[in-house]
Amino acid sequence: MDTVNSQETVLRSDLLAGKLSVDEYFCYVLSIYGDVIVRRDFPVVVTKVKFTDQSLGNELHYIYEQYFGLYSKEHSTSLQTTENTTSHDTDLELAIALSLGEDRLRVGDTVNTHASGPCFVSYADKLRPGQHGSSNVPHQQNSPPATNDCSSLLLVKDTEQKSTDRTDNIHTVGTRTVGNELSENERKRPNRRRRTKRNTKNSNIERPLLSKPVIVLFRRDLRTYDNPALRSAIERNAPVIPVFIWSKTEEAPNLAVGGATSFWLHQSLLTLNRNLQLKYGSRVIFRKATSTIQELCRLIKETGARTVCMNAVYESWLAKRDGEIEQRLKGNGVEVICHHSYLLHEPNSINVESTGLRGIGSVTHFMECSKRSSMKPLGEPLDAPTGIPLPGSWPTTVSLDELELAMMPRRKDGTMIDWAANIRRSWKFGEDGGYEALQEFLGNGVYRYEKESGRADEQNTCRISPYLHWGEISPKTILAESYRCKSPKFRRKLAWRDMSYWLLSLFPEMPWKPMRPHYQFQRWSENKADLKAWQKGNTGYPLVDAAMRELWLTGWMNNYMRHVVASFLISYLHIHWIEGYNWFQDTLVDADVAINAMMWQNGGMSGLDQWNFVMHPVDAAMTCDPRGDYVRQWIPALSSLPDEYIHTPWKCPASQLRRAGVHLGQNYPVCIITDLEAAREKSLQDVVAIRKMCETEFVDSKTGNDLVPIPLVRFGKNVEQQELCSPCLATSPTLMLPVITRREFKYKTANPDAKGNPHSAVLKGYRSRKRDEAIAYANQKQFLASTMNEYEIGRASCRERV
Repeated sequence: MDTVNSQETVLRSDLLAGKLSVDEYFCYVLSIYGDVIVRRDFPVVVTKVKFTDQSLGNELHYIYEQYFGLYSKEHSTSLQTTENTTSHDTDLELAIALSLGEDRLRVGDTVNTHASGPCFVSYADKLRPGQHGSSNVPHQQNSPPATNDCSSLLLVKDTEQKSTDRTDNIHTVGTRTVGNELSENERKRPNRRRRTKRNTKNSNIERPLLSKPVIVLFRRDLRTYDNPALRSAIERNAPVIPVFIWSKTEEAPNLAVGGATSFWLHQSLLTLNRNLQLKYGSRVIFRKATSTIQELCRLIKETGARTVCMNAVYESWLAKRDGEIEQRLKGNGVEVICHHSYLLHEPNSINVESTGLRGIGSVTHFMECSKRSSMKPLGEPLDAPTGIPLPGSWPTTVSLDELELAMMPRRKDGTMIDWAANIRRSWKFGEDGGYEALQEFLGNGVYRYEKESGRADEQNTCRISPYLHWGEISPKTILAESYRCKSPKFRRKLAWRDMSYWLLSLFPEMPWKPMRPHYQFQRWSENKADLKAWQKGNTGYPLVDAAMRELWLTGWMNNYMRHVVASFLISYLHIHWIEGYNWFQDTLVDADVAINAMMWQNGGMSGLDQWNFVMHPVDAAMTCDPRGDYVRQWIPALSSLPDEYIHTPWKCPASQLRRAGVHLGQNYPVCIITDLEAAREKSLQDVVAIRKMCETEFVDSKTGNDLVPIPLVRFGKNVEQQELCSPCLATSPTLMLPVITRREFKYKTANPDAKGNPHSAVLKGYRSRKRDEAIAYANQKQFLASTMNEYEIGRASCRERV
């Protein structure tokens, strides 16, 4: 431009200040000066911008070259004309459709492409005093298309999302490993995209769309922020139809979706639909079906959509269904775009060729595998869209209540039993609730999390697991936000989550079948009364009961308390871990098949990473509830007991019990186990018995470790050769892999008549903190340092068998 006037100067200032994106700035300049002048003189402006911000200048130069490279081929004739010609006006209207901030096309207006003037008011006219002023044309949703050359245009609402504080502390994530820190340059690099979003004022923009609708299939991604499927659908510049299809028969085998998590899903969908309506004028189309494939095909036929965007899910039965959906739709000429956002690392991206199978099941092994598997950085979270293009007409939908996700039972008199009332009061549903929970933790609890994460009486843990399960917040967002806090332990939880899905992909039967095959013959108690007492929080052990009552009322308990109640069920009541898994799946609002199955398998001794500890139901309180505040909160009947008896009311003198209003056996149950040590010893003996019975096949004779059959075909040919180093591979596709085994199991197996147990795994809490820490440290060093030697011995014995 020969003379850069004040209008361009204002626009350039807004660009450098982050109020305009590069695309918006370029389109505004096009509307002011026209293609001929911009093509000739825009490099001068690029040079001025580069002087202030090199990266912005480079982006402008790229857009400039891309635009005119295409335009010169398709519209070479119009480039020879002046910017006021008829053909230029029509072409320019389409070219700058994404930047129009002026008076809109009215419903029923006829666009005359043979007129001498443009069919819209330009941004330049808006800036000229006395012309059009700042009048606003009312937005009209679902407007019918205009006639003639613009008859195929759909007018859509594009409302700029209100600024939120959620992006204030997000840093660029440039690493691929959960535990790594950002580099200094990445930490200091400004996030221009988020600054632009915060500084941009709300505006209503109507965009012309020429394509058929795009369906966004929501599943476990109930959010607009960092949602790649939603973003990719919007970028196709076509009407977007958000859809949620519920098929209980497909989604909920083996209690994959229980009562509490179904209720959460109902509330989350309600919140998502409301947010789409308020912020974008859009909405969610709900469908209930027995077959997702068939319902999706009907929806495509109804809308004429030719593209479906979705984010992947990874349970084996759902992944198989998604593969069938993709195959069926592609066969019908429908494009299926599947993105990855539910985990940091996709299960099929984990490669063990460089690390081997030694240590499989431990988070350390998994993090090393994920680190070596991909050189692609995780990237940074995506911003929420500024607008969602609307379809000309909406397909039919059922009501959210018709999905029957939040069904409440009724009494004989017809009144409803609102069992979820406390859950509703305890949580704020939706992506805003998830982000607020994360920020509350990062601003307070994270500083005590490293050493005091087990405290049940204090808010030292992050209550984001249900939001993460239903995708109301993404793991990438959590990782990015948490980098400002020095808590590798917290970030490592994301690695545990990824690992559980990786193991589920390798062992699809993990929710119901022991991963150590010989443990399927283990004896378990079938005492239904004990199971019910555990479920309802009536065991007579206050710490266990408080946790189970919190679970029943709120649908949640912290991770330490989950270990306490699981240890009590398995090691003391001697009830099968599957009973605990089923109860958690039904009552947890964050019920997750992969995570729960992995935890209960490990706690039940049959998982790949056996717990090397047992939580004592009384002494563990010294760690998590030393003053008894947690017990008093969830068991009001014991609230008046003194601190020294709050966890052992059976030891309290009768006079003090009367003064506290506690009547054992009436308002609080008596203990269902009178001798804890004898009960655990029986459980220990049953494990030893099954190991002795299967010692020849499933116990390594040299190390005493359990052997687990690993189908090497799931890991690739290179791993097979690496592990066996044998030409007999074709006839031996399974490796009997030695896995870490609790030392007391090995000791008791080798010394079945021994009275003592020098390797007791029971943790006692603060009362013997130093001893517990010493045992934990010794176990850790022993497990990690001796694994290589045990593994090499196991490989040698494996070769001998081959």
